Amino acid sequence: MRAGAARGAGPLFFLLSAKDLRGYVRARPFASHHHPRNVDHRVDERLPARPGASADAHAVNRLQERVAWNALRYPIAPGANRLPYMLGGLTFFGMVLLIVTGILLDQFYNPSPVGAHDSVVYIMTRVPLGNWVRALHYWAATVVLVTVFLHLIHVFWRRSYFRPRELTWWTGAALLLVAFALVFTGTVLRADQEGGEALAHAVAGARLVGAVGTPLTPDFARSTPLLARLHNAHVSLLPLTLLGLVGLHFWLIRHLGLHVHEARTAVFTDHLRRLTGYGLLLLGGLALLAALFPPGIGYPVVEGAEVTKPFWPFLWIYAAENAFGLWGMLAAPAVLFGFLFLVPLLDRRHQDIGGRPRWLFLLATFLLAAYLGALLYGAVAPQVEHLGM
Repeated sequence: MRAGAARGAGPLFFLLSAKDLRGYVRARPFASHHHPRNVDHRVDERLPARPGASADAHAVNRLQERVAWNALRYPIAPGANRLPYMLGGLTFFGMVLLIVTGILLDQFYNPSPVGAHDSVVYIMTRVPLGNWVRALHYWAATVVLVTVFLHLIHVFWRRSYFRPRELTWWTGAALLLVAFALVFTGTVLRADQEGGEALAHAVAGARLVGAVGTPLTPDFARSTPLLARLHNAHVSLLPLTLLGLVGLHFWLIRHLGLHVHEARTAVFTDHLRRLTGYGLLLLGGLALLAALFPPGIGYPVVEGAEVTKPFWPFLWIYAAENAFGLWGMLAAPAVLFGFLFLVPLLDRRHQDIGGRPRWLFLLATFLLAAYLGALLYGAVAPQVEHLGM
């Protein structure tokens, strides 16, 4: 082959063997300069548009073969390409972004009680792009909570928790629980007044339930500060649990399929391309939010003081605590997640025999309204001291 053709093959040219090159040369038609009438001037769409384009395509095919790309070309329902069915994928995209930004932030974080707050300030003021990366982490966490919650609502509406998809539903509910745990530990790691009060409330709640809550108290491991143990949970235990649940969730969806009453005429790779497009749009939006609205940080925690409200995802628990005291802080999550885990057991009708029980739909509507109302109430209610109650 001529050197010009080799240069046209681009960076993937090196994947071609000598046998491939000989076949490539034989496949190209050569016009006779002595017999111009013998030249076929019709356009053959199979021919490459430029020298080396077919070499690029062949190299890409060889690469796809080595990464088993064709294994992803399994059939799916076309409805899976609609946005509501991509909420789970967008949640996973946000999780990946959280992991990447979290690894970067953890390089500069000091999990000791005396150095944690200063290290966050250092990230915000001294680390190049540190404040933006921290803001990106913050907004990605917000998006993950919102998308996983909307995903559960959509799945509930579609009644996609029916046999044999009960375990798929339970892993999704568990993912929401782990996401809340990650947001809580991330709030505590700031070591500002809001984070310190969140930790104090968690310790008070843990002591209410006795031995079950012991791991969340300073007495569990006196040799290691509770803040350091929560940091370990935030960067290792909880992410590993999250990835395990995600892997199981995806495996179940792959083998059980989506709850869509359509023939499987689309392929997953097309879904993956569209999801990647939505993911890139989400990344652009998050990057803009991080640049325009970076989160701040409060003053270092003052032990014993209670002058702030919790981070917004926990305002519904704050509202329950206002109404029922510390036990309300424990009862509200127990009611919400207890209902989510019981849904497949409460709706035992076959989906082809009647619809969802009316009482279950009304109960779910009531809980959703109570959740949103508690969030709103917690945002506008005056700050109340709870630990002294």
